[in-house]
Amino acid sequence: MVRLRTKKPVMPTLRLMKVGEVASFPVERLDVVRVTANRLGTMKRREGWKFQMKTKGLLVQVTRTA
Repeated sequence: MVRLRTKKPVMPTLRLMKVGEVASFPVERLDVVRVTANRLGTMKRREGWKFQMKTKGLLVQVTRTA
């Protein structure tokens, strides 16, 4: 049986995050999440935005740290 998942959009999800919030994505999207978090952190550097990424099992967790 194949399960169809709707993909959660990475950039809009990260943009809406407040400091301390955590978003999880499937590990298969690791490259997209890494590039997007880095890009958004660079674009918002003057505003002090920072992200931290961790992989836990089959999930990539992104935390907005600042």
